Amino acid sequence: MKKVFLLFAVVSVWCACKEKVQDQNTEPTEQKVEQVKVEDNTPEEIYAPQSVNDALAEQIKIFITKQYLSEDDLRIIPEEQRKFQLYQIDLNNDGNNEVFVNFMTSYFCGTGGCTILLLNQDLKPITKFTVTQTPLWVEQAMKNGWKVVLTRSQGELKELVFANGTYPSNPSVADRAPYDAASGHAEILFDSNFSSPKTYSF
Repeated sequence: MKKVFLLFAVVSVWCACKEKVQDQNTEPTEQKVEQVKVEDNTPEEIYAPQSVNDALAEQIKIFITKQYLSEDDLRIIPEEQRKFQLYQIDLNNDGNNEVFVNFMTSYFCGTGGCTILLLNQDLKPITKFTVTQTPLWVEQAMKNGWKVVLTRSQGELKELVFANGTYPSNPSVADRAPYDAASGHAEILFDSNFSSPKTYSF
């Protein structure tokens, strides 16, 4: 009788232990997964395609440093002031682009505006614009075989008309445009809102 009772006790303990182990194994385990947020802080620069030409910019750099500016100029211009922007556009519909070169740093600018060069396809000067404000507007309308260029000076819209091989070099003394704004067909140059240009160094 004692053997039977002892056997029953052993079996009961064994079953109880087995049930406890099963309960432990089936208990759900919480697993925390920490999500890592990856932020892309790389700025996306979008330039007007007419202002992006690295090979041309290198040629313009040579023109600026070897022909346009003197050695004395280069010695006194701080490194951070040696900047320019370009814009290619066919002004006389001959199939070849002329190039505007915008010097927009303070060394080349005064209270009325900055210096802008207009070069032909061979980088020969057509016009040196002084005290010129950007943006520029180039109308599709042509006078004397060249497109009309518009700029603002002293609060007025000025019409720059090609004549005798050049455009008027000083917009402040040019004729006021017979209208108050450029047309909707005008091409906008050097405007960060509509045709953001790439900036190069020389």
